[in-house]
Amino acid sequence: MPVVDMAINQDVKALFPVSGASASYLMKLLQHVQPKVEAQAVGSTVKGIRVQDLLSLPVPLAPQDAQPVIAEILDTLDTAIRETEAIIEKLKAVKQGLLHDLLTRGIDAGGELRPLQSEAPHLYKQSPLGWIPKEWDVVTLESVCKTVTSGSRDWARFYADSGALFVRIGNLTREHINFRYESTMYVRPPRNADGQRTRLESGDILISITADLGIVGVVPDGLGEAYINQHIALVRPDLDAVNSRFVGHYLAGPIAQNYISKLNDAGAKAGLNLPTIRGLVTAKPLRTEQDLIATRLDEIDNRIQNATTESAKLRELKAGLMDDLLTGRVRVTPLLDN
Repeated sequence: MPVVDMAINQDVKALFPVSGASASYLMKLLQHVQPKVEAQAVGSTVKGIRVQDLLSLPVPLAPQDAQPVIAEILDTLDTAIRETEAIIEKLKAVKQGLLHDLLTRGIDAGGELRPLQSEAPHLYKQSPLGWIPKEWDVVTLESVCKTVTSGSRDWARFYADSGALFVRIGNLTREHINFRYESTMYVRPPRNADGQRTRLESGDILISITADLGIVGVVPDGLGEAYINQHIALVRPDLDAVNSRFVGHYLAGPIAQNYISKLNDAGAKAGLNLPTIRGLVTAKPLRTEQDLIATRLDEIDNRIQNATTESAKLRELKAGLMDDLLTGRVRVTPLLDN
């Protein structure tokens, strides 16, 4: 990066390292002690820290010959994190393109995307969902499902430290149709008919019907015993007629989401009722085409998830190394020897 003249205002302070000290290392050290720095802040509305308080803050200081090595190790991790996050953003952009293409053009008998409607209008027809391939149908959820219901109220009295998974809106995400497990709750429900009415099965489609409307998730294989609360609709598709993951992807896609967003009355409390859910429409290609589309969208979601997991691991590794190297808990002498 070229050296340029610059100036700062009164809200920024410049620290100049003494001769022989590594500026990159000192920057990492400041990042590490940031919580302590913030604890020194004063002020009621706009907080600030006095320069003298900052300079008086005691910090562990590595020997000068170790400082650039520590900085290089942490810079390498920063680079890896940035590169991984760039990959994630690219994959997300690829997914948006795939969603548009696969859910409007589909996959032909040769396993390729159909030509654009503007290039081959004879391959398409108009529908309530816009232009779709001639082989596709438009159907309501009710026509391809065995059950459409919602969870029961008053589950709080059944909360437990372990037991069946209790799926809430927080376990769903707009990023994909898989579950999130960062915040899980468990229940020990009654064994009566109402308690078992919303026990989840593999392939069930879940749709949020209050608050943040229209978030879609599909129950995976092997989930085990699980239930939903009253804020989620359970749509149990006829798996002989449709691929639930295809339907889930379609409902989570831009065409269906745009339709769902228009259903909510802005002047009323956000919510969708079960008749509305039953009347939601989805495209219905041949089953083999549904399977292919679902597989391709699942593949890109898996790639994004793997990259996201890798990024989290790198961040965790960096946090651990910062704590070890910048406190002197782990010495860099072996690295210097190498």
